[in-house]
Amino acid sequence: MNVGKKYFWTRAEEARLVELWRTGIRDFAVLGKELGRTSRAIEMKLQRLGVVEVGRKISSTTTAVTSRELLTHEEALKLLAGALEALQEPGQDRLELQRLRILVNALQIYDSTLEKFERWVEIERRLLEMDKKIAELQKGKATDAG
Repeated sequence: MNVGKKYFWTRAEEARLVELWRTGIRDFAVLGKELGRTSRAIEMKLQRLGVVEVGRKISSTTTAVTSRELLTHEEALKLLAGALEALQEPGQDRLELQRLRILVNALQIYDSTLEKFERWVEIERRLLEMDKKIAELQKGKATDAG
C-alpha cells in the first residue's frame, strides 16, 4: 500500500484507526504504517474524529522545556552560595537583604522543582519507550494472526 496516495477514509479504516488508538498505540508513524497513511494524515484524522485535541502532539512528551533553558543544579547552587555569602556581608541595607533572602528562597524552591522535573522527564521517556514496545508487540501479534 502506498503511503500518502490515499485521500478518502472508509468507515472501516476510521474504525480500525480508533481501535488501534484505544489499544494504546499512540505513535502516529506506527499507525500510519498499519493503515498505509502518513503520520500527518493519521494526526489530522484523529483530530477530526475528536480523538486527539487540536494542536496536541501525543507522540512527544509533555515537557516542552529543553535542558538548555534551565539552570543546572550546579548553577543554582553557585547562585545560592553567592547570595548566602552576600547576606553575611556587613552594611547591607534593608532592601538588599530582602532581595537576597528572596533569591535564597527562590533558588531553594527552584532546585527542588528542577529535581522533580528531571524525574518527570525520565518517567515520560520511559513511558514513550514502553508505548513503542507495546505498539511493536501489537503489530507483531497482528502480523502473526493475519
